[in-house]
Amino acid sequence: MDIRGLLLVNSENIGEVDQSQAAILAGTLDIVGKSPLQRMAEQLQRYGISSISAVVEPGSSVTARNFGLPPDVACFTAAPDRFWRTAESVFNDMAQKGAELVVLVRLSSYAEADFEKLIQFHLDHQGRVTQMSRGQQRLEIFCISASRRNDAASLFRTQLTRCRTECPLFEHEGYLNQLADSRDLRQFAIDILTRQTQTCPAGEQAKPGVWIAPGALIEKGARVLAPAYIGSFARVRSGAVITRCSSIERNAVVDCGTIIENSTVLPFSYVGAGLDLAHSVAGMGRIVNLHRDVSVEIIDPKLIASMSARSARRLLTSATEILSYLPRLAWQGMFAGAKAQKSDLHDKLRQTSPALGSAAGFETPACDTETSHKVPNMVVARRYGHQ
Repeated sequence: MDIRGLLLVNSENIGEVDQSQAAILAGTLDIVGKSPLQRMAEQLQRYGISSISAVVEPGSSVTARNFGLPPDVACFTAAPDRFWRTAESVFNDMAQKGAELVVLVRLSSYAEADFEKLIQFHLDHQGRVTQMSRGQQRLEIFCISASRRNDAASLFRTQLTRCRTECPLFEHEGYLNQLADSRDLRQFAIDILTRQTQTCPAGEQAKPGVWIAPGALIEKGARVLAPAYIGSFARVRSGAVITRCSSIERNAVVDCGTIIENSTVLPFSYVGAGLDLAHSVAGMGRIVNLHRDVSVEIIDPKLIASMSARSARRLLTSATEILSYLPRLAWQGMFAGAKAQKSDLHDKLRQTSPALGSAAGFETPACDTETSHKVPNMVVARRYGHQ
């Protein structure tokens, strides 16, 4: 049976890191190294649904990149006014190419669903559209018979709120996170780090409870206490402490002596030196404190700042050049020929430079041996060393 997956992420009724940051979609934001969109795509693939497409409303933030999707997932971007029309078009294209069932997931929440049982439930009830639910809450996860294009069209044109016919409901019993606000994002990170979810941190477990992604740099004197996560190309400077389910996402920087406790530092964010950040989500020039339920904009870049993707690339390029220079230096030391004998400084000063041209033969005061004998304690030098 040809079963395909369709993933949707848009800003309408989806939780955001901060309501004033409308471009930051929770579905595309890295949480312990991967976005919910990427984790859902991998989840579908684990259930054997290999042909997957995603329709994403692009944001203006640096989190967009390729949304972290696997290379075999087709990704389409659509502006808000064309989002649902694009989603319907992608569904119809799947049906024309031979799909029999389409599993539709909108990332308004993250659920670790048993898609095998969902599909079997749909087939047993011979439904046109089956929807997943959790108690009285209807989740935006559907199994749709591809031949029922009118039912699918009704679903897309009402933005997944209504179907032409009554949908059988499949009860979800697994993990569920609403992704409604910063508190949910922080809880999602804690659940991943404490292994309350099937999905895992995106990195290697350097020691029990500490995951470090490729390219991360933890300077000497910094401490990372389990459970914690350091993302790809993130930097934890000397004297900093990362502890209690904290997550430092990709390309973030925690400066010297700062303590990060039970907090998330968003991608491409800088946290200044000598600070205490606790029970918060920090990044994009803001701190959201979860204990006080307050969001504060930070103007001073020495405290909280955003790093551009270009700056991160420059840092990566510099690190690469240093790493390539050291082996090259060692190679030159091993195989270089015998060093040339050093010339005497006094002889070098008396040699005529070819660049002098017609001025050759002019004797500078510094080379005047008679003057040096007359005034032995005097040194004559040019005012500027580069002249």
